[in-house]
Amino acid sequence: MYAQAVYVLGGLAVVNAASVHQLQKVKSKQANATVVWDGRLSKTATAADFDGTAGPFKPDFTKGQNVSFSDLVFLPGDVSLFDTAVAAQALTVTVNDNSIFAPGGTNLPQTAIRRTELMPTNSTSATSGVKTLHFSMKVDSTRPLNVSHEYLLVFLETATFDANQFRVKTGTQIGSDGATKNDLLILGNSKDGNEPLFSTPFVADQFTNIALKMDFNANTIQVFQSTGTAALVQRTEPLANDLSGNGELHFGVNKNPTDPGTDSLRSGFQEAGINEGITYGGIFVEDSANGKVSLQ
Repeated sequence: MYAQAVYVLGGLAVVNAASVHQLQKVKSKQANATVVWDGRLSKTATAADFDGTAGPFKPDFTKGQNVSFSDLVFLPGDVSLFDTAVAAQALTVTVNDNSIFAPGGTNLPQTAIRRTELMPTNSTSATSGVKTLHFSMKVDSTRPLNVSHEYLLVFLETATFDANQFRVKTGTQIGSDGATKNDLLILGNSKDGNEPLFSTPFVADQFTNIALKMDFNANTIQVFQSTGTAALVQRTEPLANDLSGNGELHFGVNKNPTDPGTDSLRSGFQEAGINEGITYGGIFVEDSANGKVSLQ
């Protein structure tokens, strides 16, 4: 079974055949672009697969204590832009009152944060050379966010845990007036402040599709975006951004408190009785050393 993939090459759209993804495989090919890590789920995948080691995501990180990912991840039957061609399905990541992460199992739980994040089991090749990270996302209408809070949804965290090389956020950014609370914001390295590199409305009931072309040699990031089933469109030129530090990708819901104190991980307000989620689809990383980026 084959699908078509479209690439940017010298300003022209080039169409080629793409091979079908299988859940247990982390390498496949889309024409001349190699998929170096693939987080798309086959139609036969179940929530229980997230508790084992055979799938594309780690079974232990990042989530609250004494809870399994199978209790936090749901498969709603949706498909996004890059799921259809490979017979994949989307997934929903949720947080609730028990989504309190304790790093390393320590006695210092992050009591002011509610977080559930999926992390790839093997993505070391995703943070070198020139790679394009693809993902689609939408709010779970049955588990809406409270946009008076700031949400961190996708990010790359350095291996030393002291910075994020890029961040995708929504909601009311801490310290802001909330003017962008219904937008998706793509921000650069957390050491360089919070000025967005790109923003787009986070529309309801449709996937927002994002591709981030990252040059880890030149330290640049370039944004491609579309909505629904539309092909990705280049939205920025390559932008200077410090991508050093290797690290790991995170996909999920990281809900920050309102009115945080000096220690924003452990002080601030979180309302009780929450059940919130984001639906993700089409998650994969391709090698773009040849300049190609899949657009649909």
